[in-house]
Amino acid sequence: MRISHISVSDKITLLVYGCNFKCKYCFFKPQDCTKLTTKCLYDILSKIGRVYNLSRITIAGGEPTLQEDLPSLTKLLDGNFYSILSTNGSYLLEKIDKLKVNEVHVNLKALDDKKHKILTSQSNKRVLEAIEYLGENKGDLNFKVEISTVLIPGIIGVSEIGKIAKFIGRWDLPYHIIAHVPSKLNMPRPSKGIIEAVKNISKKYLSNVSTSLEYRRHRKGKKILIQKKV
Repeated sequence: MRISHISVSDKITLLVYGCNFKCKYCFFKPQDCTKLTTKCLYDILSKIGRVYNLSRITIAGGEPTLQEDLPSLTKLLDGNFYSILSTNGSYLLEKIDKLKVNEVHVNLKALDDKKHKILTSQSNKRVLEAIEYLGENKGDLNFKVEISTVLIPGIIGVSEIGKIAKFIGRWDLPYHIIAHVPSKLNMPRPSKGIIEAVKNISKKYLSNVSTSLEYRRHRKGKKILIQKKV
């Protein structure tokens, strides 16, 4: 598996290297590239878990589903860690039957395909297909599902969030709204009022809506670099 680095906070976060999207607001900064066997990587994660007394791990990136050996890693983690896969969803269906995870978080950048292409350089067709599959089969899945969107005033605002909520409301999937943090994309951070407004609109269609006001997913922690470059 090609990884960038590992972050340790209230959980272990494994950041893989490489992504098929070019998101204009992405804050991920790869720390070189290290290639490890899944067994070697599992041993490293297990040691970190023991040292920091952590049993939760998020596999993110980058885009984890681009890694061919992702399923084998999740099988090693199964039963020893509570694992969460964070994905853009574009290649999720190709691996979904082989994964052994507790949760799958799909980040839907936009429902409008033109906006999605502007933000990522790619169509959202495969992402929507993955979400539809998760929704239609949610009663038979062995993992929890959550959809998330970054709220970007002027691009992904109240109207677009409402449309996304209505779309995933067909299956009443849990929805997490993330406030945009200005970085590469020169757009403002949404106010608390806007965040509350999109949450209230989303709750018209969904029973489980949360925002980054209540819970920050990305907590600053210690970065661990694995020195074995390819």
